[in-house]
Amino acid sequence: MLCDPLDIIWRSADNPNPVFAAEDLDGMLPKIRTRLTELNILRPSATATHVVCDACFDHHVEKVTSIKYPDETTRFFISCPENGRVEVPRDRLFQWTVDFAPILSSLASGLSVKGSPTEIVPGRIWNLGRAALAGKSKAVWVARGLAWPDAGQLAQSIPKGRSPVLFYLGQLADDDLLDIPRESIIELRTVVQMNGDLVIDCEAIERQLADVAAPPVTKKTKKQTQRDATVGAMKRELHERILSLKSAIRHADDTGTPFDLPHVMQKELAEAIKVSESSVTRAINESGDLELKILLQTIKNEDMIRKYSR
Repeated sequence: MLCDPLDIIWRSADNPNPVFAAEDLDGMLPKIRTRLTELNILRPSATATHVVCDACFDHHVEKVTSIKYPDETTRFFISCPENGRVEVPRDRLFQWTVDFAPILSSLASGLSVKGSPTEIVPGRIWNLGRAALAGKSKAVWVARGLAWPDAGQLAQSIPKGRSPVLFYLGQLADDDLLDIPRESIIELRTVVQMNGDLVIDCEAIERQLADVAAPPVTKKTKKQTQRDATVGAMKRELHERILSLKSAIRHADDTGTPFDLPHVMQKELAEAIKVSESSVTRAINESGDLELKILLQTIKNEDMIRKYSR
């Protein structure tokens, strides 16, 4: 059984044309499949023309043939080299495709988005409207396929700057692809749950966006400001890397492949945020920032990365 009822939906986001056969949904509780169908997230697709033979252990794929009998019933068969003609139950021919529109509609409703949603690039980019988030009016966008080969061209359809908030489906883009603060880029699967209906974690969204909106509250010396800027940049970089590692770990779990946690060096952090390595060292040793300390511990620990949320 899948822990997250929407897990198979999220994992299909980077498939340009996701189609599930009956066997693909075997691990899903019938009530979850029914609910996903009721929500129109899973939609019936064309019936399968080929199936895997389940009458032997060779797992060969064969074309399905139909035979109409005198009593007007139709039965389906495949040919197995070992067992001859094998009947295929009609249920095995059912297939489903994924429609992300109901999820986007729930996101817009949960955030009280104003305006009419617009599909900018079919199946890839959506402008949902504007919502009051972190004390500001922000344009709410959704993107899918930001790690696909045409991601650079796709990114040209996404607005830039501090105003928009971008929710993404699938893998995240390369660091230089989007000109949007990293706190304003949110993986959709981290803030959407299915508990009967789709539920949006608005508090988590507000917490993440607060880092973009928060103004300085006290006047600081130049030295303090430079150090704080380095600390802030490090926290943003670490946060993004942890999210990327979390996605990579999840992908490794899904595919059953081993995952080796990379070691992040101070020099690597310094180059990423464009400061000297000594500035990173001083920020770590002298800032006393508890969140930075926790992020540095988290990125070194696979279990902490798995549990990370913000």
